[in-house]
Amino acid sequence: MSRIDTYLEQLNDQQRKAVLENEAPLLVLAGAGSGKTRVITTKIVYALERLGLQPWQILAVTFTNKAAKEMRDRVSSMTDGVDLSAMQIRTFHSFGAWLLRRYGSHIGLESRFSIYDDQDSVTLLKSIYPKAKRVELTRIARQISLAKDMRLKPDDEELKSYHWGNDFPSVYRSYEARLRKVGNVDFADLINRSIELLSPVYPVAEKLHARFRMILVDEYQDSNAGQFELLKRLVGKDTFICVVGDDDQSIYRFRGANVGHILSFPELYPGTKIVKLEQNYRSTSQILDVASAVIGLNTSRHRKVLWTANKGGPKPRLLRAADEREEALKIMNEIRKDEKYSETAIIYRTNAQSLTFETLLQKAHIPFRLIGALRFYDREEVKDALALLYLLLNREDEVHFRRIINKPSRGIGSVALDQIIALSEKEHIDLIDSTLRASQEGFLKGKGARGGRDFALLFDQAQKILEKGNSEALEYLIRESGLLSYFKEMDEKNSTEKIENIGRLITTVGEYAPGYDGLIEFVESLTLDPTTLGNFDPSKGNGVSLITMHNTKGLEFDRVFITGMEENLFPSRSSESEEEIEEERRLFYVGVTRARRELFFTTCQRRMIWGKTMYQMPSRFLDEIPGELIEEVQSVPAGGTVSRGRQKEVWGQRRDSQRSGGYTHPNILKTVSSFQRDRQKVTAGGSFSAGKRVYHDTYGEGEVQKVTMVRGNELVEVRFLSGSSKTFFASSGVLELVSG
Repeated sequence: MSRIDTYLEQLNDQQRKAVLENEAPLLVLAGAGSGKTRVITTKIVYALERLGLQPWQILAVTFTNKAAKEMRDRVSSMTDGVDLSAMQIRTFHSFGAWLLRRYGSHIGLESRFSIYDDQDSVTLLKSIYPKAKRVELTRIARQISLAKDMRLKPDDEELKSYHWGNDFPSVYRSYEARLRKVGNVDFADLINRSIELLSPVYPVAEKLHARFRMILVDEYQDSNAGQFELLKRLVGKDTFICVVGDDDQSIYRFRGANVGHILSFPELYPGTKIVKLEQNYRSTSQILDVASAVIGLNTSRHRKVLWTANKGGPKPRLLRAADEREEALKIMNEIRKDEKYSETAIIYRTNAQSLTFETLLQKAHIPFRLIGALRFYDREEVKDALALLYLLLNREDEVHFRRIINKPSRGIGSVALDQIIALSEKEHIDLIDSTLRASQEGFLKGKGARGGRDFALLFDQAQKILEKGNSEALEYLIRESGLLSYFKEMDEKNSTEKIENIGRLITTVGEYAPGYDGLIEFVESLTLDPTTLGNFDPSKGNGVSLITMHNTKGLEFDRVFITGMEENLFPSRSSESEEEIEEERRLFYVGVTRARRELFFTTCQRRMIWGKTMYQMPSRFLDEIPGELIEEVQSVPAGGTVSRGRQKEVWGQRRDSQRSGGYTHPNILKTVSSFQRDRQKVTAGGSFSAGKRVYHDTYGEGEVQKVTMVRGNELVEVRFLSGSSKTFFASSGVLELVSG
């Protein structure tokens, strides 16, 4: 039996069918945990061994660098020695960078361009609008990015429908002009400028159609308008196209992803064959039944039903809690039963929910890892060191020039900085040459002249060192620029580890080939790859994973807690339309299918939101789970439950009010029915004592610290959840005891 036959034997019938279909356009609907990566990698190997394709004729595109690396590693192990260096297995954005570096000259783009991240885009806007607040520019930068993802240009009428402000088109236009002038691109440009490059005006599309005979796209449900259009232009009349995805896992609408792309694929590519992968290899049947019951209520989906041979396991369980503190404590009690920390994930809808878990886990000495925290490459010292590298690649990079020209201080203030940039524009010279000219011709004075000259001369020397090694060049720049001494002093004062982080960066740069090509590969990989040095790998270490639902894609755990199952939290407060609720339901489906063996849901009676205690209503998604599929472990203390019938009644009122143009917050309905049950008015007779919980209309919920008598009156000191402490006379009636 040949090697490819062995691989085919390891597939189930539907997986094998997907591998063997290579004529008609192919849509593979791959449910969660159904082995789609195995299908894609086997399909690539089959194309090489049976269809006679060469590695350079295959393009495989996915959405994360982690997935792309995993795919390449698997194919490499399955082909045993075949040279895959010419095969393109990349993310959409990485492919765009690859394309633009090779053919970008057709649209006036030099190959050494830098890729601006979100912070760089804000800095570029700040250079155009120096008086604007950074927080406002951050919002505008996000809007520009979203507009680009939707393929909207500054002059498009459709921009007006997004109510981003009358001046937004002008700001967007100025941003684009400055970006083109400095010769760099932002993240969205990697797609949009690639689309521009593939227009019929240039010969590039024709070359790619002749090259790529097979194009495979993973996670197609996450494609936005730009990626959708790029794929269309890459597919020639003789190109075999196969997209793999799951419309039930389309959860990035806020980033511009459009589930309609996978739903309409058969209409766009006539003759499409559809193969459904419905056998799940990850979760138990008890977990999948819950996932299927809820997602089945969505109408915008290809119908499929997950099933598994993994029978048994406990029913998913529901934990009710009085508040977020009790929610965390109940979860900790479950975790302590076996202490399998690394196999446990606590999942939440918003980052703000993590604080209570972090605090209590730390107090209990339970190890945890916070996934999605500050990236290594977002740290101040690392960004500063990288700015030197970016300038080494592109001496017209205004964003990174502004960041590093006066750090540490070289006596170059904002006025002198503007003069340097103006001289660069007037004389058509790069920013490094302009700095040298300014120091030599009197634009810069005293310390500024010396500092500017020394800074400018760094880069010619670093360029010579670069051919010996990237680490050597970066170390030279960091040392001679003064950054090394600057951060060493900061470490000594504040007991930080900034020098250690810089050392890690220098080591990592050295892992790439010396010279500009290796340096370009490095800066491109760190910009395009959301993972970081030292970032948490759930498969390693011994810590509970704290993670938002949107960050769980591609992960799986033996035990999963889905927390905050409450209306206006999950589904979120902003989800009003049926389309938005369906997206939230897909997010629920993704969270549930991360669990292999055990699944818990938690819901709170009340929760601190924006400094106020809100009385919560259980999520409608809990009501959508058939009662026989879930087991309730413990109910809320007295007066906290709302019947499923009552939930349906309130949601019906909510939908009716939406149709009539009005809306009553579910929490208001909840408060009317339970406020008097859950609280007691303070009466005379010494109702307060240390440790009791109270509520104040302005400050929210708190705990009594002590009670003293002042002239015959009780004076109550309360520490609120916000951290503030206040004192009140008990007789004032402003404090209410909270039962339970």
